[in-house]
Amino acid sequence: MSEFDDLREWSDVQEKDVLVLNTTMTCPLSCDFCCYGCNPKRKEKMPLAEALRLIDQVAELDCFSSIGFTGGEPLYYLDEFLKMTDRAALHAIPYTVATSGFWGADSAQAKITAAHLKATGLRRLNISCDPSHAEFVTPEAVSTAAKLVAATGIPVYIVGTFTNPEDTLKNFVPDLTEVNNVHLVDKIVAKVGRATKWDVNYGAAATDKVKTCYRRVYHDLVVFWDGKTYPCCSTFNRATPGLVVGNAFEEGLSAIRTRVEASLLFRVIKREGFPELYKIIKRLDPELFARMPKFDEYPGACSACNAIFKKDDIAQRVYKVFDLYRTQEILKSMDKVDQILGKENAAAFFENMLVECS
Repeated sequence: MSEFDDLREWSDVQEKDVLVLNTTMTCPLSCDFCCYGCNPKRKEKMPLAEALRLIDQVAELDCFSSIGFTGGEPLYYLDEFLKMTDRAALHAIPYTVATSGFWGADSAQAKITAAHLKATGLRRLNISCDPSHAEFVTPEAVSTAAKLVAATGIPVYIVGTFTNPEDTLKNFVPDLTEVNNVHLVDKIVAKVGRATKWDVNYGAAATDKVKTCYRRVYHDLVVFWDGKTYPCCSTFNRATPGLVVGNAFEEGLSAIRTRVEASLLFRVIKREGFPELYKIIKRLDPELFARMPKFDEYPGACSACNAIFKKDDIAQRVYKVFDLYRTQEILKSMDKVDQILGKENAAAFFENMLVECS
């Protein structure tokens, strides 16, 4: 792994940019820690025409390597989900799915669904399974769905979310521990959504705190049912209005992606991490620095990012600081060009650049 590899890859496939479509808040479950508060009564869903249009755009852009479907439960509106995955297959775009596996309760339908997923280019299946999910979907249903998909050669990741780091999927779904192509991933509940006020012992987790964004090179552009678009798929994104980077129903993915790629703020967070973010803010706006949530008080980068960008007044001042920081960095670069080329040659160089860009 190099210094700037992305920190999380679910499989051997090294993704580039990924378009994640959060197609609905409807879910047959109502888990007690759901980050989006999904349940069967919620009716929000992405218009099919918009989803198909976004998939078509991905096919036109070289920067995207796959599409992710999530929710809510992306298979709840099955007919529309099938049309979306058919459209991805038409463009030969691989995709991933995050699901509760509720469809595994009907083994006959599950076989049909698994065959469709294989035929249309599923790259990876993530199934959530833990005591909270098991109140609504039995581990047996999850096991059926996982085994059917895994048997086609597609990797399946069972993701268990617990409040206690000592709880594991190995103990919760022991019949899946030795299944070929099935991988078990244990996570800790994030204090967001319904779990905002939960007492979670993050200190018991034995991992070091990650200080950068999980995608340090490429981007997960997440489009929700209403078109709002975020630069990552953190569980905190919907609770972090300061991270909205546009609306994919109102402008093209290319423009939004360019905005994210060009952001010096995001580049610092992704490449150098939050300690560097705080260092820059302290130097350029000491008053803001004094008001900032302290990074050490949060269990990781995503929760700290949420604490910073969920409040509009702080978020807007952070953006202003980085407008200033970008200007300073540009001026430093111009001074270096002056030193290398001399003032007259540097002036001609910048004049030519302006002509080419106009």
